Amino acid sequence: AWDFSAARTIDVLGTERGRHFAGGLRCWNMSVQWWLVQYVHRRAPLPRTLRSAWTMLVSAFWHGLQPGLYLSFLTVPVWLAAERAAERVVRGHLGARAWALAAGPHWFLKMRAFDYLCMGFVLREARATLGYWASVYFCGHLVPI
Repeated sequence: AWDFSAARTIDVLGTERGRHFAGGLRCWNMSVQWWLVQYVHRRAPLPRTLRSAWTMLVSAFWHGLQPGLYLSFLTVPVWLAAERAAERVVRGHLGARAWALAAGPHWFLKMRAFDYLCMGFVLREARATLGYWASVYFCGHLVPI
């Protein structure tokens, strides 16, 4: 059935308040996200990490041909893999109560990752994007690694 949610593209509160990087992505450009999951991610005959990279590559192409977009989109799988790995390790060692206390720092890190990656969208050019990332010592690449 078609309703308002079919045309809804952004869940602002979900993007801003959500703790998880992956969840924040799902709340942004939702109709495109749905299409990418259904027709690119799930159908790619690749391991999970490579499927994420493939999906981000297609998403970058969808958004345009500016190199900054590709730099940002192709950094997303690094953050997704880091988030999954960190959750496994941290949850296993901390327990439920400590995991709940980690919500604030987790959210803060997610938002800084979004800030860092948005520069590819804002600056568009590879030289400008890499120049900005270099000015902050590629922290948005080093932290997830």
